[in-house]
Amino acid sequence: MKNKSILEGLERKYHSTTIRFFIRSLLVNSLLMLIPLLLIGLYSIFRTTNESTSEAEKKASVILNQADDILETFYTHVDNAYLFFASNPRVTLQLKNAFDEKSLTLDSIKSVENISLNFQNLIYTDGYLRNIYVYYKNDYSRIFVPLSSKLISFPPDKEKDVLNSYGHAGEEDVWMEFSDDPLLYTEYRTPSLLVYRKLYRRTTDIQNGLVIFSFSADKLKSELSGLLEFPDQKLFLMDASSRLVWPSTEEFPEDDLLDLAAQMASLPATSPADAVNLDYKSYTATYLPSPRSYGFSYLLLTPRNEIYRTTISLTSMYIIITLAAIAVACMIAFFKTRHDYKYLDKIISVFSTPDTAVNQIRQPKKGSSSPFEYILFNVIRLFIEQDYLKMQDSEKAAKLQLSKMQALQHQINPHFLHNTLNNIYWESVKLTGSENRCSQMISYLSAIMRYSLSDPQDNVKIQEEINYLKKYLEIMKLRYTDRFDVKFSLAPDCSIYPVKKMILQPLVENAIYHGIKEKKEKGLISISIHRKKDRIYFTIYDTGRGIPADQLASIRAGLKETSRNSNQHIGLANTNSRLVLSYGEGSVLHMNSRCGKFTVIWFSIPVPDET
Repeated sequence: MKNKSILEGLERKYHSTTIRFFIRSLLVNSLLMLIPLLLIGLYSIFRTTNESTSEAEKKASVILNQADDILETFYTHVDNAYLFFASNPRVTLQLKNAFDEKSLTLDSIKSVENISLNFQNLIYTDGYLRNIYVYYKNDYSRIFVPLSSKLISFPPDKEKDVLNSYGHAGEEDVWMEFSDDPLLYTEYRTPSLLVYRKLYRRTTDIQNGLVIFSFSADKLKSELSGLLEFPDQKLFLMDASSRLVWPSTEEFPEDDLLDLAAQMASLPATSPADAVNLDYKSYTATYLPSPRSYGFSYLLLTPRNEIYRTTISLTSMYIIITLAAIAVACMIAFFKTRHDYKYLDKIISVFSTPDTAVNQIRQPKKGSSSPFEYILFNVIRLFIEQDYLKMQDSEKAAKLQLSKMQALQHQINPHFLHNTLNNIYWESVKLTGSENRCSQMISYLSAIMRYSLSDPQDNVKIQEEINYLKKYLEIMKLRYTDRFDVKFSLAPDCSIYPVKKMILQPLVENAIYHGIKEKKEKGLISISIHRKKDRIYFTIYDTGRGIPADQLASIRAGLKETSRNSNQHIGLANTNSRLVLSYGEGSVLHMNSRCGKFTVIWFSIPVPDET
């Protein structure tokens, strides 16, 4: 009655704290779901942000380097033209003479045509290059156009523009500018990128000419725009005089861009990118000074909202998933609390009235994951199985006693056999008054029994296995007098290595019974043991009657399957199984034979690491 009142009190207490446990269950379930979600989500956002930043910097660097590679081809053409004139003073002299002649002579015309050939191939093969002009100051307003192989006259005002172009260049040898006006009146009006290169007199710093390359501005702009990854991405090109040569957009003031480029140029080489705000938008600015000595540089503006588009999407998805997880956690906590308390009531009922609860036992449904079902089932089963457990304990005690008796019996049997063999040995000695063949065989047999009756899975040194094998062979020699000789070849460095006990005896026995015994002539059994690298090799060779080819193939097939080939070769199959189980597939038996000549069996075991 006292126990019953205590259980009733506990039951009332559980019911009174239902709401409190519900709230606790809700918090536990929420934390278990939200903590991993928070950690994984924050880490994913952090990792994605870093990867997006790193990837954007790499892509920006690739874009700027590709843009520089495009313009690099322009600079290369200009430099090659300069080197052509600088290294061929005769060509320069011929061209200047043509410029100074009022009417071109036949020799000057031929010279101009020959010089034109050096440039025409370049113009025809380069998709960007439209034309090349070479100008030397002259009195006839002439300019050399290799594409037409002529010296063409142009209006004096155009010549003045060409000469005035030196003014903005200052000390620069190379500069560029975009122009919508053609250099000659004979050309179409189309945007061009003009690259200028000063020509100097040989071995002096005195300027005497100018070479001008005209590239397709539309194609260049299309090529550079094609490098951009995002629609709002902007690329700018500046020259050595801090002028904005090519803007991809007119959205930003030129002064702001030049100031930004100057700031970027002052940053360390390890920080080529920086976050900036222009026109109320956030950009990542990337700056690259051209590796060439002409002082050109590139500025790339990438919208940060494009760079972190994946991060923004991931963050939005993460917030939605978090809110959904909180709602799911509330639902799970509510239903789990109701489910758990239902089984708690049953457990209380079982402890209150165990006798009637025994009749209500139900096996948990298959696949059920509720721990309370198993708790309830096992609590009831505990009352039922008390007597059964007592019976099991008694049965275990009886089995233990029987095992002890059997162990004592196994100790008595070998002891009896040793004593009996010892008595027989001395009786045989008494009969003859000295050692005889019978007593020798008994002595060897007693030693073999002591060696073999211990656990066959024990490891022994190879030298011990050879000593045992010699005793066995002495018995066989007494049985088969003058039928065979034995030769041992044991490498000194192999004697201390361990090997499974009695691993060689079945193989030697097989050589005697199936080889030597079946042959009339005296035979030889050779046992060889040596080491090669990390393995020890065992070889048993006999000069018995050999094995026919078909029977040899059958035995080999049986050894590969690690099964018994026949009752006649059960020793081979058992030994092969022991080797495979003890040392792995690399230690299987190998066998070769020639009928009427010999039989040889060999195997190898790994050298133990501890040795």
